[in-house]
Amino acid sequence: MKIGIIGAGAIGSVLSKKLSANGHQVIVANSKGPETVPAEALAFGATAGTTKDAITDKDVLIISIPFIQINNIAAIIKENIDKRTIIIDTGNYYPVRDGSIEEILEGKPESIWVSEKLGRDVVKAWNSVVAPVLKNNGYPAGMQNRLAVPFTAEDDNSTAVAKQLIEETGFDPFYVGDLQEPYRFQPGQPSYSTSLNLADIKKAIEQAHTSSNAALHREEFIVTMMKLGWPDDAKTMVEISRFLNNKQVN
Repeated sequence: MKIGIIGAGAIGSVLSKKLSANGHQVIVANSKGPETVPAEALAFGATAGTTKDAITDKDVLIISIPFIQINNIAAIIKENIDKRTIIIDTGNYYPVRDGSIEEILEGKPESIWVSEKLGRDVVKAWNSVVAPVLKNNGYPAGMQNRLAVPFTAEDDNSTAVAKQLIEETGFDPFYVGDLQEPYRFQPGQPSYSTSLNLADIKKAIEQAHTSSNAALHREEFIVTMMKLGWPDDAKTMVEISRFLNNKQVN
């Protein structure tokens, strides 16, 4: 497949590396220009390009940028994307970083907000996995230690493509539902950053905090992690996430 990735940070770079290693034609872009795309992202044959390069004539476009920056790229995506291109969003809304987006704070699902900005349905995937886990914990299908990645999609084609790409990054895909459902694996939910296998991710999704309470759990999770300085160690991050995301918020 021809895959464009907008965002060469921790998640975007790992996806570029893994997907190009699986034989896909990958172009990576970031806001500072092609020359600043890290070498690791290009290690297995991906190429650096402009944002327009990453969008044009692609089977899949992966967006891996801070959530609020969707506003900055919406116009160029609308102008250059093909009808056939599947858009996958890996981002999460962090109010402390992204500012107050009243529609989301009032209950609009993040993926609905993104899809409205882009004028297209989007897949939500890889947003529940912290970068070190995505990088270092992918395993071949069938291995006992394989972890799961929840995702949402609106149609059969985008569902099939998302499943394939998640598989290729070394994780078991778990379909959660349509664009109303990503709140079930956003920050603060039992499935977020908790490194669960397929059986346990199903339970975590079933036990997700209700949509009306999800924002409170997200806020507590983010505030606590900020106070702790967002630990770099994946094991510590997972342990804290399991503790926080299964708490009841008063």
